Amino acid sequence: MSGRVSRPAIRLLLAISLTAAAAFGQIQFSKPKPAKPLPNPSIVSVERDEVVSITKQMLETREIPLDKEDCNATTGECTLLSKQVVFIKGITTKSQLEHYCEMPTVDVRDWGRGRYVLRFQIAPATPKTTQVAVYAKFEGMMNSATGSEWVTLTSKGELENLMLRCILDRVDGGDCKDVFR
Repeated sequence: MSGRVSRPAIRLLLAISLTAAAAFGQIQFSKPKPAKPLPNPSIVSVERDEVVSITKQMLETREIPLDKEDCNATTGECTLLSKQVVFIKGITTKSQLEHYCEMPTVDVRDWGRGRYVLRFQIAPATPKTTQVAVYAKFEGMMNSATGSEWVTLTSKGELENLMLRCILDRVDGGDCKDVFR
């Protein structure tokens, strides 16, 4: 037998080495696993008034305007409602809406804007703990030949989870900058 390698063998070796290189490129050793979403509502180990204050500060820091604050004297439950916030405009609107919302699968719409309204429900659980729930209502502006229209979308819970993490971080003395990367 001579020292020559046949062409099919060379092709096979080349295909195997390319496949192995592609597979190795997909392996990531240092990628952290995403954190599990927090339960919504969550229990926080501080009194209700402090959670209300922390939530207001967080909204102010994020430049999310507060629309209404309603505290029930009987139950102790407070509801904070933000004004509508347009969080995305332009070309990246669809991808941002897909990140935060369940999007129609067979939809060929031209999305021009995205907005949300946040609702925080804060109620005393015990004298020293508070239950905090966050809800977001998303809408996307659909542009069509007949005009523009806001369409209500179902939240995936991403923004709500970020807000809860920020509140918990502030309760622990942080500034929640690491939460919003």
